[in-house]
Parts: sequence; structure tokens; C-alpha cells
Amino acid sequence: MKSNSCKEPFATIAPYYDKLMSFVNYPSWVIYIEKIIQLSSVKEKFLLDLACGTGVCLELWSKNGYSVIGLDKSLPMLEVCHEKLAGQDDVLLINGNMQSFKLGRQVPVITCLYDSLNYLLTEAELLSCFRRVHDALRADGVFVFDMNTIHSLRDEWGNNSFQRRDEDLFSVWTNTYNPVQDISSLNITLHIRRNGEEIILKEFHQERGYRLSVVEALLGEAGFTYSLYRHLTFTPATENDLRIMGVARK
Repeated sequence: MKSNSCKEPFATIAPYYDKLMSFVNYPSWVIYIEKIIQLSSVKEKFLLDLACGTGVCLELWSKNGYSVIGLDKSLPMLEVCHEKLAGQDDVLLINGNMQSFKLGRQVPVITCLYDSLNYLLTEAELLSCFRRVHDALRADGVFVFDMNTIHSLRDEWGNNSFQRRDEDLFSVWTNTYNPVQDISSLNITLHIRRNGEEIILKEFHQERGYRLSVVEALLGEAGFTYSLYRHLTFTPATENDLRIMGVARK
């Protein structure tokens, strides 16, 4: 048995991430965002995806005729993404931090999906990301993102542990919630059978929940007009939603 413990998120689980997230209906996210793009009268099919991970959505965008840029802090996740999208000349991958990136050009659409913004644990970090997005967004462009709510991290994730089996991959997810900081800490343990040997991988993740009023204030401070919706709907978001979508414009 081999064991590997890592405190850096997405460093060791990258090759297994898609299998772990196989339950996520990413095509429905892309359809929803394309509707927002159409409603925003954005014609150019060009998109920057922050925290693009293994590139599941990038691949869907590319198949739908978009030229895409994917930015992610994790080199292992980008390596998986690169393998997945190898040979496609309409894809550019960048290793970068979403709170400090400088694109060098402006784009019509920017996305940041699957609670990636929750990994920014302070208001200053979240504001910095919003400002970088504002700088990189074209004047007539649109920024679409999602976030887990405090309700989700506190009441759904809470102080719970659960197990999953995905084919040959067994995982244990253990959450603890800090109500003072509104931060959920997650320990992921993967048990992998490979060539008759068990490999154990461990990673530590943290997400912070933000009140909707804080998200709105930071978007406004960054220079955006905005709307917040219940996930994959156009119903105004509330604190009782598990996940919210944000649509922001200059």
C-alpha cells in the first residue's frame, strides 16, 4: 500500500477528477450560459474560463464552435486538460492565478464555474479576482460565475462525512464547518486499486461562503452591474439557495 498526503488542492487528484465529478451535468451549465450570452447580444464566440480545471466545459465550448482560453492555478489539472484537448488549435491554456492574472487583451465572455470562487477565502481575494475580470472583459461583454452559499456549506456539507465508489475508485469526503469564518474544510481520501496494489491519496480543500450582499458589494466595487440567480435559473437568488449564478457586466 502506498500513501500520499498533499495539502495543495488538485495536486494529486487531478487524474481522477473527472471520474469523481461524473455526476455533474456540465452540458446543462453550458446551455444555460449560452442562453445568457445570447441574451447579452454577444456575437463573437470567444471565451475565457477561469479555474478551468480538467477542461470539461472548455471541451464543450470548443465543440460548440468557441475559441477558448483556460486559466488554472493547478499544473496537474492543466496537464489533464492539455491531454484532453490536444490538437485543437482553438484552445489556449494558461497557468495562472484568478486573483492576479493579466490577460493582455479583452474578451467578450468570462466564466468561472463549479464553486471555484469559493476557494478565495477573503473578501480582498474575491475583490481582486473581480477586478482582474473587469480589466479583461470587453465593454459589451459578460461575466458568468457560480458560488456555493453559506447555507450550502453550513447546512448541506456541515460536519459530515460520506463515501463514494466510482468504478475502481473509492473516496471518503470529510467536511468540517467553521461558523465564525464561514469556511468549510474538506479532507478527501482516495483509495485506488492499481495492478493489485492499493494507493491512498489525500488532499485538503477549503471553501468560504459569502453572503449575497457581500458578493453584490464586491461586484459593485469592481465596477460591475450584476444580477444573482438561483442555480441555472433566472429566479432571483436567496440565502436559502444551495448554489447561485452571477451575471455581471461592465
